[in-house]
Amino acid sequence: MQDPQLFQLYQQIVTSITQQQTAGLPALIIHLLRALPLQSADAEPPCAISRQLVARLVSNLQEPPTLDTLAQEFALRKETLIRTFKQDTGLTPVSFTNMARIEYARHRLRAGDDIADVAYQTGFADQSHFHKTFVSYTAATPRQYAQNRSISDNK
Repeated sequence: MQDPQLFQLYQQIVTSITQQQTAGLPALIIHLLRALPLQSADAEPPCAISRQLVARLVSNLQEPPTLDTLAQEFALRKETLIRTFKQDTGLTPVSFTNMARIEYARHRLRAGDDIADVAYQTGFADQSHFHKTFVSYTAATPRQYAQNRSISDNK
């Protein structure tokens, strides 16, 4: 996300999830979806499917649903589900889920959690997969991030 306000809203959603404060979560998600840039100026606001899909994706980051499961739940072809979500949000469901998982991981690393525990908490199959995904989203290894965050937090 290039827009700082959108990113801040996204971080509020992740923080709400990580702190298990779900009371205002649906409203935050809807606000984020409405604020995300759409493919064209004439495009309609995000459809109900995308709003429901975001809620479903962030509901359990440790065991995110597969695209096949989501397609069955929403009674859509997998390709249609991906296309609709991407048109509304600019992201695929997998990218959105990975972003949410990495934001949660960053929060846990800032809190001082062990890297292996964070990998498990965020639903990665193993620490290697977590490491690779974390680096691709943050340009830092989990250890570098944890060390830099702890140093900067003490300043």
